[in-house]
Amino acid sequence: MPEIRYRRLTRARARSVFSVAFRARMSLWLGPDHLLSVDSSGYSETYKRFYFKDIQAIALYRTKRLQWWNVTVGFFALVFIIAVVLLAPGPSAPWTANDIAGASVLGGIIGLLVLLLSINLISGPTCKTFLRTAVQIEELPSLCRVRKTRRILAKIRPLILAAQGGELTAAAVSTRMRDRVMSAAGEMSAGVVTDPPNAPPGGGS
Repeated sequence: MPEIRYRRLTRARARSVFSVAFRARMSLWLGPDHLLSVDSSGYSETYKRFYFKDIQAIALYRTKRLQWWNVTVGFFALVFIIAVVLLAPGPSAPWTANDIAGASVLGGIIGLLVLLLSINLISGPTCKTFLRTAVQIEELPSLCRVRKTRRILAKIRPLILAAQGGELTAAAVSTRMRDRVMSAAGEMSAGVVTDPPNAPPGGGS
C-alpha cells in the first residue's frame, strides 16, 4: 500500500485554555484527497479524515479573543510598570544592589509581556473555524486567526471544488433548486389522502 504524503497546514494548538494542562493539542494536515485532523494528548493520537468530496462548508466566525488577550496582558504590563516606578529609589537616593536586581526582574517581565502583546497584534484578529459534512460539524481549533485561516482556505478550496465536480454556476444552482422543489412537491402530492369511493358527501356517516 503506497504511503500517503501529508503537508502540514497548521502547527499543533490546544483545543481550549483548559486543555493546555492536559497537553491536548490539535493540528491540521493536507492529504491528496482529504484533510487530516490530528488530536494529540501527549500519550496517544486520534486521527480524523475529512474527504474533499464530503465537505459541505467551512465556516469562519470572528471572536473577541484578540481584544481580551490584549486587555489582560496590557493590564499586567501596566501593573509591573507602576511597581517599578513605586519601588525605584528617589532622584537623590543611590541605587542598591537589591534595587537593581528587582528592577531587572520587573523589567524582564515587562519586556516579555510587551513581546507577547506585539506578537498577538501582528498575528491579527482571532476566529473560530468549523468544518461541516453531512454527518457532523467539527471545530478546527488550529485555525484560530482570520488571516491565516483565509490563506489556508484559499489553498484547499480549489481541491474541494475539483473533488465535487467544479464550482457551480448560477444557472446550475437554479436548476438544482428547481428540481428539489419539484421533487418535494411530487412527494407531497403522492402523500395526499383521498376519500374512499363509497364515502358519503362531506365526510358524514
